[in-house]
Amino acid sequence: MRNTFLRNRTVQRIIKWIVALSFALFTFYQIILAIIIESTRVGRLIGIVFYLLITVAAFLGLIRKRYLSEAKIEKIENAQSVLMIIGLILLFITRLLSVVTVFGNLSFANPASVLYAATYILSQLGTLVLVAGYIITLKYDLTEKEMKKFKTIWMSIAIVLYALCFIAECVMLIKYRFNIDLSLFFTLISRIWYFLGFAGSAFCVILPEPIGRKHKSGSFYYSEDDEEEVDLVM
Repeated sequence: MRNTFLRNRTVQRIIKWIVALSFALFTFYQIILAIIIESTRVGRLIGIVFYLLITVAAFLGLIRKRYLSEAKIEKIENAQSVLMIIGLILLFITRLLSVVTVFGNLSFANPASVLYAATYILSQLGTLVLVAGYIITLKYDLTEKEMKKFKTIWMSIAIVLYALCFIAECVMLIKYRFNIDLSLFFTLISRIWYFLGFAGSAFCVILPEPIGRKHKSGSFYYSEDDEEEVDLVM
């Protein structure tokens, strides 16, 4: 039942829209922070460029493929993966510049600083796992069964890492009022967008083939169900 639900094309598009809009809203929030908070403006502006790459990649996943050939679909999916990989790698490298600040202020007597360090580590690990997952999916020629197994395990790890990061941030923000931007409410909302964007992108990778999408002789067959209204695109 669950697998059939997730194979529904409408359900998949809703999930992908949530992911794309979450990235877009989080990026927009970073732009607002860059305008208002002068002290962190340069770093935020650099990060915004990378978030924009990731956002564009997410919106590429929304392109309707119903009437596209297999070659065009492959090009779109490859472009999406490449943009995501570039954005994630650049984001990871930029965040490395904060490692001295994060761990320089770490004190085990201060729970807020411990949570802050934990969110940093979890976020960086999640980014690495996502990058590795996209690279292997893009470059390595695995059988369908091997690829499905790999995607499920690898991207599930990424989702767990981002979930733990989100929980740690919520505790840090709500209980200790630490690292709040404009207000507690807006900071929490931005972290929800962050979680939905990154964890959601990992989840999209492991979505099953939608119902009605079939491969045959280099072409795609699409229909609302497996039996009726079949369209052939050469």
